[in-house]
Amino acid sequence: ETVAAEPLANDGGATAARLRDAGRVILAADSLGAGQAMIEKAVDYAGQREQFGRIIGSFQAVKHMCAEMAARHEATLAACHAKSHTGEVYRFVARTSTEVHGGMGFTDLLGLHYWFKRIGFDRQVLGGPEAVRAEAAARQGWTRAA
Repeated sequence: ETVAAEPLANDGGATAARLRDAGRVILAADSLGAGQAMIEKAVDYAGQREQFGRIIGSFQAVKHMCAEMAARHEATLAACHAKSHTGEVYRFVARTSTEVHGGMGFTDLLGLHYWFKRIGFDRQVLGGPEAVRAEAAARQGWTRAA
């Protein structure tokens, strides 16, 4: 069937850039999940497959490969970095956007208050930027866990 399409606005590529950025975030999340699944499968296989009369997971080289995958995958560390960065960036965005609107920015007429509160909530829930940076540092052995 024929489907009507509407071209993107002629905004110098800003809309296309936003779509690209959103796509990158989605693809990063997809790769994170796919990587976790592959690591689990590799570890399971290494624990079952026999070669030369031994489980291949008992070979030092295979152990190192599995450990290296797990270390590079470290989803928690990546999540800490992403949460910390976005918490700082969007607090700035929330404040600055509200300031640009002056007194109107604090009213409910524009709807900014909804996003301002949401960004504030997102920044703090599951650990604010300072807390997740501290967790990331501890996970990397730079500090002791709090």
